[in-house]
Amino acid sequence: MRSLNALRSLPQGNLLSDYSDCVICPGFIDIHNHLPQHAFAGIGEKELLPWLKKYVFPREKMFKNKEVAKESAKRFFEDLIENGTTTTLTYTTIHPSATDIAFECANKSKIRAILGKVMMDQNSPSFLTEKTQESLRSLLELIDKWHGFDGRLFYALTPRFAITCSMELMKEIGEIARLKDVYVQTHLSENQEEIKFIRALFPKCKNYTDVYNQAGLLGPKTIMTHAIHLNDEEIRLLKTSKTKIAHCPTSNRFLTSGIMSFRKYNKKGLEMGLGTDVAGGYSLSMFNEMKEAIESSKCLYYFSEGKSGSPMTPSEAFYLATLGGAKALSMEHEIGSLEKGKKADFLIIDPQKIDPMKSHSIYTKPEQILSKLIYRGDRTCIKHVYSGGKKVK
Repeated sequence: MRSLNALRSLPQGNLLSDYSDCVICPGFIDIHNHLPQHAFAGIGEKELLPWLKKYVFPREKMFKNKEVAKESAKRFFEDLIENGTTTTLTYTTIHPSATDIAFECANKSKIRAILGKVMMDQNSPSFLTEKTQESLRSLLELIDKWHGFDGRLFYALTPRFAITCSMELMKEIGEIARLKDVYVQTHLSENQEEIKFIRALFPKCKNYTDVYNQAGLLGPKTIMTHAIHLNDEEIRLLKTSKTKIAHCPTSNRFLTSGIMSFRKYNKKGLEMGLGTDVAGGYSLSMFNEMKEAIESSKCLYYFSEGKSGSPMTPSEAFYLATLGGAKALSMEHEIGSLEKGKKADFLIIDPQKIDPMKSHSIYTKPEQILSKLIYRGDRTCIKHVYSGGKKVK
């Protein structure tokens, strides 16, 4: 973005597009989702561990087929764009070829994407379990090929979660993260049964977060997803290591996992963004995720003892979906807000789709417009999507 000045101050001869009757906002930043699960979003009658076994693993097995991987990735990135997402942090599967195909589709889409091949070497189906060294070798080629490609595509080391990863594998991942300066994404404290399993697997670790700490996986470029059931020691570990959190309120409720305490984490200084977590979440819509974030925090506030703290506000939810997500990805100097010098990632929103009676509205304060945008907005109100100054929708 070269200028945010009034029209009359722009140099003559520029090609102009008139969006004076529209709302313009930063592109959305979805910092957690699963590409292979996109096809069965909306199915979630079980809690996390049985849900993985019944739905996720059989679907991910299909990505050994390159045609399945290609068609799935194409539709996934199309859906992201339709929903106004211009930056995504995404899990693929254990298959290097499927991950390579996902990067190719991300490149064609023209949006920003951080992708990672899932890594699992224990407690997973035989058809999705790799030998430790085999898992490590395959990702190095992907890093060398795609990390930093065109300034838009980056790699994230992706141990699924500590249940399916040995300490040996996780320590190796930590070393590679430091050597290659890549992202790390994984899951943390999503479900109570998961936490019990972790205690049994890693008895020498103080808690779930300490497993990742001992593996050397915490740090400024690490994004921990969910982080619902943390104690004060775990919060301190995340804060001091500058590890970020992907808040996934839709998924947290959909799989009956719990409600993350946004206000507590916010007061402790943890940096967070929003993630749709498809297919734990049922939609790639960040409008929906913002709504769920606010409403979940209201529930937590209502049932808290003495009603301490306060619920999330619409402006806080919008921040998490934009600049908060950018900060979680260490990209706040490039994306997340409309500022001179930043990448031109923005949405053109038709306010008539949100408020057909807009011309008669007496509620025109910015915070009122934002609230209506969050609660009534969906993909149909997004007129155009720009990524890096290029119109992609």
